[in-house]
Amino acid sequence: MTFKQTELYFDKDADISLIRSKNIGIIGYGNQGKAQALNLRDSGCTVKIGVRRNGKSWQIAGDDSFEVGSISEVAHWADLIAVLLPDQIMADVFNNLIAPELKAGNAVLFAHGYNVHYGYIRLDDKLDVIMAAPSGAGKLVRDMYVAGRGIPNLIAIKQDYSQSAFSLALAYSKAIGGTRAGAFLSSFSEEVESDLFGEQAVLTGGIPQLVRAAFETLVDEGFQPVVAWFVCFYELKMAVDLLCESGFSFFYRSISDTAEFGGYTRGRRLVDPEMRLKMKQILEEIRNGNFAREWQLEKDKGFAELQKLRLGEQTGLIEVVTEFMLGKLSTSSKEEGTG
Repeated sequence: MTFKQTELYFDKDADISLIRSKNIGIIGYGNQGKAQALNLRDSGCTVKIGVRRNGKSWQIAGDDSFEVGSISEVAHWADLIAVLLPDQIMADVFNNLIAPELKAGNAVLFAHGYNVHYGYIRLDDKLDVIMAAPSGAGKLVRDMYVAGRGIPNLIAIKQDYSQSAFSLALAYSKAIGGTRAGAFLSSFSEEVESDLFGEQAVLTGGIPQLVRAAFETLVDEGFQPVVAWFVCFYELKMAVDLLCESGFSFFYRSISDTAEFGGYTRGRRLVDPEMRLKMKQILEEIRNGNFAREWQLEKDKGFAELQKLRLGEQTGLIEVVTEFMLGKLSTSSKEEGTG
């Protein structure tokens, strides 16, 4: 398998004056909205926050010394509108409150392209439509910026009405700290499909279910729940930290030969051709829109299945053991610190 190197863009490649000359409306003041707004302001940009009038976020943004307005008011005022809302409400808010206020030449920016890719958002062709997607949660985006560092950004261009959309996306990435670590060019479709697949196959689907199944296997075979919890749950962070530090080769050099041999031979029995086929099926459901339609139907039903699934996950034995052990470990650490 060949690897085609991706070009990375850094601070030197971005002209931040392009974003400083814009009125930037941040729509939504949650995880990403707050972090990006603070970073933009610290980078010398003019920012207003658009949220539901007199809601919780209105108060929080005001306490952070931002000028706050309704979503429609801020969308009307802004040259660049960053739509940083949850996927399940974004389309309704955009189509009803933002779109009527947009003018030819405005730029609309997203941190996740879900609603654009699947056609739930209606976009006039006289707009720049861009993406700057940090590879990390909002808190990390802010913390790294404050520390003088950054989180890598994926940038993408859906519409280039101004013929300078790429430069604008790069400037925005610089203003939130992305080009400190490196920004790379992708597309809305690649971002959405790969992001959903990574979540479902690995991050929020594969890993949690694998940990739960391994824990339950040991407990069902008579092992103590605490022992099962340590080997299947607690040690996971150490393994991930090793992987993230320097990659797979470093990871395998850092563990015992016994663990390495067992990992190679038994891991490949778990991730067998049947499992790889299931991964391809999951990816196909994402690419053909079946998952998006399923999620839209779930939204229309008031998220009844999601609530049921949440309740089931929250009442398992592993949750009970996790709460107990983390409480014990936290108490022990505090006692050690006062000794």
